Amino acid sequence: MMKQQFPKLKPFTSPEGYFESLPDQILHKLESKPDYSWVKWAAAILVFLSVGTYFFYPSSPENELLALEEEVNLYIESNYWTAEDVLGMSENPEEILDDILEEEIPYADLLWDQETEITLDQ
Repeated sequence: MMKQQFPKLKPFTSPEGYFESLPDQILHKLESKPDYSWVKWAAAILVFLSVGTYFFYPSSPENELLALEEEVNLYIESNYWTAEDVLGMSENPEEILDDILEEEIPYADLLWDQETEITLDQ
């Protein structure tokens, strides 16, 4: 078996004056940290403005009803709720059905004769 020859390494030496200047370099890096104290004040102002906006411009019941109607429509369109579910949750389903008929068929009153009943004979 043959011995492998490894090159001799030079002994490690530090650069001249390295350890004498090291504490000053460390202190300089610690002192040069940026100051972010303004972020706390900016966050406080942002919270104050949002709370102030909420109290000075409260949402109206009309906007809340519109948002509720949009949410219900999303549930229906995504097939999470069926029409029967919505009617079942209503206090007055007949009123909802009448409103839908008025929207879908604007001249429904002219088409239906209220006095004539249609019966199917079987």
